[in-house]
Amino acid sequence: MLQHSSTTHAKLFLSALCCLPLVNALSTSAFAQDSSVSIGAGYSSEDSYRFGQYSSITGEGAYGIGSFLFQGTKQAGYGGTWQLRGDRIGLETTGLEASYRRWDEFSFSLNYEQLPHYRFNDGYTPFIGSGTMVQTLPPGWTGSSSTSGFSALGSSLNQVNVDTRRDRVTSALQWHITESWQLQGEFRHETKQGSDTLAAIFGSTGGNPRGSVLVRPVDYQIDEFDVSVTYAAAGSQFNLGYNTLRFSNDNASLRFDNPFNNSQWAAGANFSDGAVGQIGLEPDNVSQQYSLSGTHSFGSGTRLSGSLVSTRLEQDDSFLPYSSVFPAPIPLPRSDLGGRVDSLLANLRFATRVSDRGNLNLHYYFRERDNRTPQAIYLRIPGDATPQGGLLNSSARVNRIYDLEQEKLSADFRYRLSGSTRLNLGLEFEQTDRSMLDVATTEEERTYARLSFKPTVTSSAWIKLARAERDSSTYDATAPFVAGHNPDYVATLMGNELFENDPLLRRYHLTARNRDELSASFSLFPWDQASVSFLAILAMDDYPEARIGLQESDKSSYSLDFSFDPAQAWQASVFYTYDNYQNRQAGYARLGGGNPTPFFPESLRLPGNDWWVSSEDRVHSIGSMLQWSAIPERLDLSLEASYSDANTMTQPLSRGQRFLPLPDVSTEIVSAEFSANYRLSADRELSLGWYFERFQAIDWSLDSGGIDALSNILLPGNLSPNYSAHFISLSLHANF
Repeated sequence: MLQHSSTTHAKLFLSALCCLPLVNALSTSAFAQDSSVSIGAGYSSEDSYRFGQYSSITGEGAYGIGSFLFQGTKQAGYGGTWQLRGDRIGLETTGLEASYRRWDEFSFSLNYEQLPHYRFNDGYTPFIGSGTMVQTLPPGWTGSSSTSGFSALGSSLNQVNVDTRRDRVTSALQWHITESWQLQGEFRHETKQGSDTLAAIFGSTGGNPRGSVLVRPVDYQIDEFDVSVTYAAAGSQFNLGYNTLRFSNDNASLRFDNPFNNSQWAAGANFSDGAVGQIGLEPDNVSQQYSLSGTHSFGSGTRLSGSLVSTRLEQDDSFLPYSSVFPAPIPLPRSDLGGRVDSLLANLRFATRVSDRGNLNLHYYFRERDNRTPQAIYLRIPGDATPQGGLLNSSARVNRIYDLEQEKLSADFRYRLSGSTRLNLGLEFEQTDRSMLDVATTEEERTYARLSFKPTVTSSAWIKLARAERDSSTYDATAPFVAGHNPDYVATLMGNELFENDPLLRRYHLTARNRDELSASFSLFPWDQASVSFLAILAMDDYPEARIGLQESDKSSYSLDFSFDPAQAWQASVFYTYDNYQNRQAGYARLGGGNPTPFFPESLRLPGNDWWVSSEDRVHSIGSMLQWSAIPERLDLSLEASYSDANTMTQPLSRGQRFLPLPDVSTEIVSAEFSANYRLSADRELSLGWYFERFQAIDWSLDSGGIDALSNILLPGNLSPNYSAHFISLSLHANF
């Protein structure tokens, strides 16, 4: 376990010490103008986690909402300005901030904020202790090989909520030591508590896995400290920094009863045998980072800048045992991972003016990831469903350590042809070397040309063409298998037995790819008070070597904006956006039965049943805004409205079989917001607000039949959110 360098009390004490300058300032200051207090209340018409997923307004009823801003200035002695601010008081999104600034010499701030996330509250589970580290099945539970055989399921269900809340405290310090030297420091302490979902699995091969989606506990802590010193002089600036982040998880593991019986599992793994599974949760870890950056201007439009960042990540939490079901005659080779990854990131930029009309920018990028985690042979117990095997077995696995080295070199040339006509030309070359993957090296070359011009006196436009070609070294589908298994076991295999994935499969981020992109923009200003703009983007990805896997991916996007500002009393705008994404993936049917390996010679496949899946996402969005000063200096009105409609269509195709398309997945969101601000006096204002949102979703993966919709997986049973919600608020704002 990583050793903590400070306790919670020490962290609070540190923050209190940082507040001393602020306390001293407040004790000698008086309130200044522009301080304000806002007190109000709101009412929500709907019970919906989705409606209040980030605002915390999740239930029907009344809410108190307030804010304040207190400011002060002291000119003499220990002079400076201070500020106390509070926002969204009364909600779980409360934000508080205290700050002090002594002119341009010194500044300090202390900030507290709450960040909720409500996922769903309509889920159900038969597990007792849901949301804790130990989850058991109720008395009288009867195991079965499928969810349809759980006779006690209906009478055992308990409703569950899935939500989290972050509490974050941040203190920041900035000190101008001299005109050239500056010190910055920041400390952040964050906790995250609540619940989330987790898949708990028994079994691992063929058709024998069974799983339960559990509600697991969340109890994290993050402590981050950042300090840097900056030197700035005429034409130059340099920064040296240090950052460390420590992640702590108060829950090391989760234990759960296995609700399933399966004749393919060894005795001891079934519910009838009293099998209990155990899952390790996120381990404690720590990172340290050193950085150096700087820039220098040589005059005449020439500038050199660069940065160097070195980071180390470490993780040494103790391992759980191989299994909580079967004993392990051969013990773990290590007590912990001893994980360590070192990375280096370098950037170098050079910009110069080559003529009165031309500018040249050069950029070099280097990234290295050096994984120094020790490797060992782990004799895993697959899915708690079979006893531990021997060294010459597919269960004997070696932890892979993925190293990476990446270099990019790019050049961008900008030239003014005449007047407002400009031409940009760009070229970038990238090479990436990886270890223990199907492809050792990828090389990609990107080029683009962009022309900007003014078709008329009242318009402007640009058009851009870009192409990227990625090539790779020989695709070796055996590399991941060989790297992840006991070398002595690998030596006993040959040919078709050495594949982890189908040898015809091509991973889309590693294999050859051609990308073409066309984008254009046109803006029209028919008169001073109005503007119209249009933007179009077309991108096409092609994977020429992918017989199995992703073959094509296309994107198109179009947007139109119109704004109108005829007078100071009112202004309006309207926008429309259409996005379209299309993908095509390929697969095949294969023989089953007693074939000795998962991938056979291509001649044994079923070419008549080759299949493809085409998916398409369409998103329409439209919105408008109107602001009107109905009574100048007295009454301001504002109205905003938006509509978004997203649909996903999935169509499987085959040479030898006919498939029905998968049900569409759709989401429709309508929202409208109205506000009226009426000034009662020079320092009093009354605000009325109304917000409406209608959310309608259809998702067959959620709405297809409840917690036992899948025969081998016990689901939480939550449904797609559907609601129509109104939120009305009234508040009084006072300045003093």
